[in-house]
Amino acid sequence: MASCGILTASLSACQSTEQESAQIGRQSQRQAPATGALKLGARNGAVHISHVTLLAHEGRLAVAAELTSTSPRAQRDVPILVTVTGKHGETLYSNAAGGLEPSLQRIALLRAHQSAWWVDDQVLVTGAATSAHVEVGAGARVTTRSPAQPLTRAVHADSQAGVATIAATLLNSSAEALTKIAVFGVALRRGLIVAAGRAVIASLAGRASAAFQIVLVGQATGAKIALSAIPGGSGG
Repeated sequence: MASCGILTASLSACQSTEQESAQIGRQSQRQAPATGALKLGARNGAVHISHVTLLAHEGRLAVAAELTSTSPRAQRDVPILVTVTGKHGETLYSNAAGGLEPSLQRIALLRAHQSAWWVDDQVLVTGAATSAHVEVGAGARVTTRSPAQPLTRAVHADSQAGVATIAATLLNSSAEALTKIAVFGVALRRGLIVAAGRAVIASLAGRASAAFQIVLVGQATGAKIALSAIPGGSGG
């Protein structure tokens, strides 16, 4: 570990916390190919949205929410529109523009009658953000067997130089390889989200495990950690 206490190996020198956070954010955007403009389509009446929270810490912003499916069928590629507004109701940020990493615009799989956390940790605004709104569109119907559910193990929160993190291990207990696994993490204190972030694991072989880290927006000290690992697909 570097003397400045930063967990990201690519940071070569000690920087201020805001500089570290900004660089971590830029690196996260390069984790996967960018998407086109978001098309929300019709409102998804089979998904209940709760715990919508706007988080700000050390120059970084994030929006977190919990999505609960009331459908008897799994849905894939469910689009999620985030709008962040200022004190006069003006729009400061929307994730509808093209060029974003896919997990910032949709959840790849929402299983029947289950809940999942979702986080956009790349909220960039000019001005003071005061509120966030989340809408969910219609996903595609799952007509084939869904990818296996990866498991998270050895989950713990930490803080280095004012940057809160979640460290854990992702386990694929199935024989099939999983790809583009988005792990969304939230820290809950008295039922409220106090920190959130995400990580994307490009691939995980069958019967394999991998350590990963989520850099949070907010502070997780004394909070309960909840994770949702969402596979983008499976294959050999």
